[in-house]
Amino acid sequence: MVRGSLSRAGIAGAVSFALAVGLVPVTTGTARAEPVPGEVVVPAAYVLSPQTRLLSAGPSGFLRHEPTHEYLWTSYAGVDTRLAMSSTDAVTVPDFGAGSDVVASPKLADRTVTLRDVTTGRSRTVAVPLGHTYVSTLGSTVVTTAQDPADGDHTWRLLDSHDDGSVTPRAVAGVPDGVTAVFDISGPIGDARGQVVQYRVGGTPRTGFLDVERGRLVPLPYATYGSTGTVVLTSTHLLWWHDGTVAVHARADLTATPRTVPLTGDSQVLGMVGETLVVGRHDPATGPLNYLDPVWRVEAVDLGGRTVRTLLARSAGLPMPTPDGRLLLQGGPDVERWGISVVEAVDGGDVTIRRVAEAYPRKLQAVSGLTLTQGRLNTLERRNAWQERRHLHTREIGVTGSLAIGARTDRGPGPASCDTTACPELHDTGDGRTVVSGLSYGRTDDDRQPRLLEPTASMPGLRIDGTRTYQSVAAVGGRFAALTLPYAGTAAETRVVDLGTGGTVFTTTAQVEALWGTTLWVRDGNDAVSPVDVLTGQRGTQVWFGRGCLLEDLQAVGRWLLWTCVGSAPGQGVYDTVKRTNLTLVTGTDWSSAKLGDGFVASEVDGQLKITDVRGGTAVSRAAGAFASWRPWDVDPHTGVVAHLGADGGIHLVPSGIPVSPLVRLDAVVPTAAHVKNGTGHWSPRWWLSKPTASWQLVIRAQSGAVVRTLSGGQTRGLVAPVWNGEDDRRRQTPNGDYAWTLTATPADGQGEALTASGTLRFSNGCQIGDRPQLVTIRCR
Repeated sequence: MVRGSLSRAGIAGAVSFALAVGLVPVTTGTARAEPVPGEVVVPAAYVLSPQTRLLSAGPSGFLRHEPTHEYLWTSYAGVDTRLAMSSTDAVTVPDFGAGSDVVASPKLADRTVTLRDVTTGRSRTVAVPLGHTYVSTLGSTVVTTAQDPADGDHTWRLLDSHDDGSVTPRAVAGVPDGVTAVFDISGPIGDARGQVVQYRVGGTPRTGFLDVERGRLVPLPYATYGSTGTVVLTSTHLLWWHDGTVAVHARADLTATPRTVPLTGDSQVLGMVGETLVVGRHDPATGPLNYLDPVWRVEAVDLGGRTVRTLLARSAGLPMPTPDGRLLLQGGPDVERWGISVVEAVDGGDVTIRRVAEAYPRKLQAVSGLTLTQGRLNTLERRNAWQERRHLHTREIGVTGSLAIGARTDRGPGPASCDTTACPELHDTGDGRTVVSGLSYGRTDDDRQPRLLEPTASMPGLRIDGTRTYQSVAAVGGRFAALTLPYAGTAAETRVVDLGTGGTVFTTTAQVEALWGTTLWVRDGNDAVSPVDVLTGQRGTQVWFGRGCLLEDLQAVGRWLLWTCVGSAPGQGVYDTVKRTNLTLVTGTDWSSAKLGDGFVASEVDGQLKITDVRGGTAVSRAAGAFASWRPWDVDPHTGVVAHLGADGGIHLVPSGIPVSPLVRLDAVVPTAAHVKNGTGHWSPRWWLSKPTASWQLVIRAQSGAVVRTLSGGQTRGLVAPVWNGEDDRRRQTPNGDYAWTLTATPADGQGEALTASGTLRFSNGCQIGDRPQLVTIRCR
């Protein structure tokens, strides 16, 4: 019932307010490996993440990187050849080569560049001279930069490699004096004939074209640095997008005045095929703007700026012009049909697009967080791989013996400002509701403030307390949430709020550790906790965890407290509030992340889920399958089931094998009087119970003992909430008077006796004969 950041941060159990002070050590028993039967797996949920990188293109094919297939040379017929390039130091385009079938693999430590012609299979190695820095490979020419030791000026050098293994160095003419720095551009800015370069003279940025064929630098009229989506070099043109205009330079004369084409909005220039510009436009419906994400629609635009047609509904990443004037793009109708396509010119000046190869999007786990309470599984799941905003999904898991998996319901996205896996946090109440907050990393945005989500409602839920700004959710359970305000001076105030009324029922400056029913566990010094009844304010006897303990975490379920200490006496153990004994599970700092169930502790040991039974006073452990506590996981104290995300992407539901304690009441709101008149008003008692029920029955009797009305229901998960409208079993209005009621609830797991509760009710509706309630014909005022 109590969680923080999608996991139970501290759960307090119903406990007597006469707890003994101090702990009585008990010896730990021996672990034994016994797999728990009955495990059920919720099928894996994945999202596809296109991560293709187009790196170079030559006459016969192109180089790309796929995370699942590494480096591939793909022919235009779609045939893949895997290249052994895992040790390359190439990072950006055109580090890998440009404009030819030669693939470059620089190794900085060796000061070498290996050039492999993929059509012939032959390789040769070019040594990078001392004092030179590798820049790119254009065709069979390695480009470096060097700094003049005399004046510190930078310049470019060309190293032409030949089939016989020889290398001819060349200087670059036209480089101005005073070049103080050169910069890399990652993008399609080079081919076998040259490359766009950026540099600085003094403090002024400059741009030029490094003409490899002529061995000279041609100045370009741009004093701003190009970036992704703004500069593209095709076989016929240089495209430069700036201030809403694309400058189209003919490569035949880069010094001539360029033609201009308007391009505004969230766009990027991708290339030019024939006389048609190819541009990307951000589609906000697919996700926030990011140049690497599949949120771009590819369009063909004529030189007047008019969109001719959509070429791809979705695309991402850098384009790659080919030496013959075509353009490679990655994308597709959606990420499930991702591939590599080529845009080609056709007769009449138009362009067409055709798919030439399949891509290999990476499969990523969709689930980033989960909770399991009263058999109700909540998960936070990505809708796609490029948005951090998670959706809440809910499934009901069987609680009557079989862990049947119910239908998955999408309940909408978390707060818009949530952009990390720790946001939002889910805190289940144990009655089907969830407190949702995004108060991680000190963020207190309005949409991250605690909200209450009803059992079938969609996100974001209703603000619990709009009059205050809270710093964190300390604990949640049943009808209460403990919400902590920011520090004021030396203390932070925590207010226990009734989720039904919104009113504050209890306030404390002590650190809240857990909440269960009406019992709040608060820190009492560094090494102890004390229980407080939030309705009466009555404080129980302190529970002390020993000298030298600096309490790191406290959880509780029923009679059990799971404590974790750091400081000079580190360790972890379980305290039995009924027997007033302590069972030390770990002495020292070798404790792991653990969660408490009803009579057991779940933890990770050597990559296995360990279930430790603590009911008998000694620890008896068994392994329950592969497990990693760094993945999302939870323990349902109401059913004894452990839920964890497996390496296979599925959610594993593992029965602990430890029976849950008999059904008990955790809290109740039972009005002692009710008034119904003219069809308005009703009697609505509520009982919060310790585990799911198979059925319940509420019998209302007159003072004579005669049954007036019987209300009943089927399975419930933590809350029995009948409604009586004042009518008897024959749908007649019941006279004024005093009535007796009896509630009976049977446990869904078949463990233990049925729960019973009884009481009286004074009822009025203006219907009576004489002064006594009657079960005969009556008059109603």
